[in-house]
Amino acid sequence: MTNIYHATPYDISATGFYFKTYDEYAEKAANHTNAHGSPVEEYEIQFIDGDNYKLFEALCVNQANLKQWFDDFEGLFGDDFIKALYLAEDLNCSIDEVLDHMDDVCLFEGSAQEYAEQFIEETGMLDEIPENLRCYFDTEAFARDLVISGDVTEVEIDGISYIAWGH
Repeated sequence: MTNIYHATPYDISATGFYFKTYDEYAEKAANHTNAHGSPVEEYEIQFIDGDNYKLFEALCVNQANLKQWFDDFEGLFGDDFIKALYLAEDLNCSIDEVLDHMDDVCLFEGSAQEYAEQFIEETGMLDEIPENLRCYFDTEAFARDLVISGDVTEVEIDGISYIAWGH
């Protein structure tokens, strides 16, 4: 789906315009005038319809970083989208920081409990404990402690739970 945006002028004597690409925005903005024939210079950029609305809002896309949005973020999907949204929304990273740290973020699709269970299995964390005592290990409390301590973050995006860590 193609995203649709609107450039709303701060100049109240001018009307805004819709656009779908940065080139379209740049062309329309370059020739845009208000009711008195003066050039319009400043716009509020609004996301009207399409994908990645949450990321658009989390990155605080505006006229100054609009080109970067189109170049680096508009087409994100899958894990890269989730990582960018996590960094912008949960860690309050700026648009530049998001790009710098996306490779530092790891994702796990599932709950904190499921993550803890897989972590314990993969690391062999309980291998030193005798078999008959392993059932006393409280995986739920371990998962809760991972979240409370900030070692991992629970993120829900479009009804899907993720565990994110890193940065």
